[in-house]
Amino acid sequence: MIGSMSSSRSVFRLAIDRITTVFGFVALLALGVMAILLVYDVVMRYVVGRPADWVLDVVQLVQVTLAFTAAAPVLKAGGHINMELLPTLVGPRYQRRLAILSNGICSVGCLWMSILSWKTFSRSYQITEAAYGIALPLYPWKFLLPLCFFVLALEFFASFLEHLRNSERS
Repeated sequence: MIGSMSSSRSVFRLAIDRITTVFGFVALLALGVMAILLVYDVVMRYVVGRPADWVLDVVQLVQVTLAFTAAAPVLKAGGHINMELLPTLVGPRYQRRLAILSNGICSVGCLWMSILSWKTFSRSYQITEAAYGIALPLYPWKFLLPLCFFVLALEFFASFLEHLRNSERS
């Protein structure tokens, strides 16, 4: 029984890792697109003398894509800023408990944000909301919020399970 639970956890972790890797590639692509658009804007503005008025609006949307798709890969890599004051004051046993507690709370919080942002996306889709400066629909970007919050919740949950499994071993 324990072997099958461990196997299912590793399959779960592998699936989350693959999804997170895809999101990392999307974030990298968004960064590249953002750089290209900004170079295009500079060339059009200072070399050609005809600035493109749509570029900064699109760059803002791509920046949203970058920020939200990069959240789960950064969490997986341990790149988030952590509050380390409390864990340094307690022993290793309580540090593991705090890690389990914080990952559980963050997983539930991200899941809750996913549900709330789904409502925002749904409303945006229903009214076919468009960007102010350009006629670009906003609902695809608003769909990124619930999707990325859900993937972030999965990443926190996978970390929660890893910490839980490691605390059972020690």
